[in-house]
Amino acid sequence: MKEKAVRAKKPKFMGPVAFYNYLRSRVRTNFIQQGSFDVVFACIVLLLFTVGIIAMYSASYAYATYNRGDANEFFFSQLKNAVIGFFFMAVFSKIDYRVFNGRFAPFAYITTVIVLVYTLIYNLGSEAETSRWIYIGGFQLQPSEFAKFTLIIVMAYMICVMKNALRAPKNKIGKFTPERDTLTEFEKKFFSFARTPFSACVLLAIVAVSYFGLVLLEKHYSAAILLMLMAIAMTWLSGTKKIYFAAVFGAIAAVVALVIIKPDILDGFGFAASRIMCWLDKDNPAYIENRRQTVNGLYAIGSGGLFGVGLGNSKQKQLYIPEPQNDFVFPVFCEEFGFIGAAFVIILFAALICRGFMIAAKCKDLFGSLVVMGIMIQVALQVIINISVVTDLIPNTGMALPFFSYGGTALFVLLTEMGIVLSVSRNSKVEKE
Repeated sequence: MKEKAVRAKKPKFMGPVAFYNYLRSRVRTNFIQQGSFDVVFACIVLLLFTVGIIAMYSASYAYATYNRGDANEFFFSQLKNAVIGFFFMAVFSKIDYRVFNGRFAPFAYITTVIVLVYTLIYNLGSEAETSRWIYIGGFQLQPSEFAKFTLIIVMAYMICVMKNALRAPKNKIGKFTPERDTLTEFEKKFFSFARTPFSACVLLAIVAVSYFGLVLLEKHYSAAILLMLMAIAMTWLSGTKKIYFAAVFGAIAAVVALVIIKPDILDGFGFAASRIMCWLDKDNPAYIENRRQTVNGLYAIGSGGLFGVGLGNSKQKQLYIPEPQNDFVFPVFCEEFGFIGAAFVIILFAALICRGFMIAAKCKDLFGSLVVMGIMIQVALQVIINISVVTDLIPNTGMALPFFSYGGTALFVLLTEMGIVLSVSRNSKVEKE
């Protein structure tokens, strides 16, 4: 049985304890989660981060020495970001995740859209590669990373509110039933459109397209593709009619086929077009320089053999692979640790994702399950896309490898998401040790 919110009158003067008790009375959650978190999941996260930061340091120090004059620059910067990230991971693992299933979700959506629009205005006239960052208080931030997190929260919230409409039988009118006790007047009016599976999917699509479109305008194509795939996956998890996805998958297949058959239609997309052309016409001498990163990454993977050449002994990281600390950490790791090391990392990611889905499957409420599954889908997609890129299965997209690739905002957001998974695990029946 759900707890009913107890409305309290806000006193004029409050100390810290009184203010905390007042906040508790305004929502259905106690803010602080009780019980133990999933130790297995936490250990996998710590192991992945440890392996990842060692791999990033090894891959980056030659480039950092030559271009920055300090071999340790990327390592200490990533370590600093990790300390902040683990702090937030610990905090969010203790906060009751259900605080996000309410007014925070619309606030997060509006804030994200405003920041993405501000990023577009801030970077007017910038080069494509630099048009996705903003600087606040001396910190370089990438708003598209926050968009991945808020998309998961917003879509999980909307699916919970519209679950009856999304799952309504054909030609039947459904009613929205929120997971929480109250809706604001604006929320009631907004969700009043969701009476059928189709209309509910349209509302989800509006949110997803607004994220996708703004990130696409920032020329951050890999993040835009990831956001689109995450939105499709979460809509699939909502339990709505699968027939709607036939049109979506058909449209995606048609676009991919058109690009392969007539790649010149991408002329207006700058570097993204050149990367696809390089991938389609691998043997063209005109694309040798553009394919240098991918080709040398393949040399690195092939040079590793079964056991690798040893930590720190990679040759391809010696300025052959441009900026190996970013998207091409994994090939350097494969060269130094071989097939065995690569398989170990892939198994670690698989274990993390499987454990996350176990937590989601045994969570006591729909919102928690959807949030965890959304986070695990994000991690899975990034791993699959990154490894597919470095093995030349798909065009170079610039997709980071979680826990491995250098990036402050990405690591901070990722560790915060891991904290939310641990918070959900406190409310899950999965065996935690």
